[in-house]
Amino acid sequence: MAAKHSRHIALTGPLAEYVETQIARGEYASVSEMVRAALRLLMERDRAAARPNLPAPQTSSADE
Repeated sequence: MAAKHSRHIALTGPLAEYVETQIARGEYASVSEMVRAALRLLMERDRAAARPNLPAPQTSSADE
């Protein structure tokens, strides 16, 4: 299992409402899960922009 690091974040009202709606719908189990998913997408986007011809590496459940 990957090491866990806690962070405190502040969200605007609309972002907080979006997060709560997604969790209430069952799309994510927690705020942490949703933030990890969002960060993975940003990392994939950054990798694609830096090296557009290389495939993105596979992620594992150890990232969670």
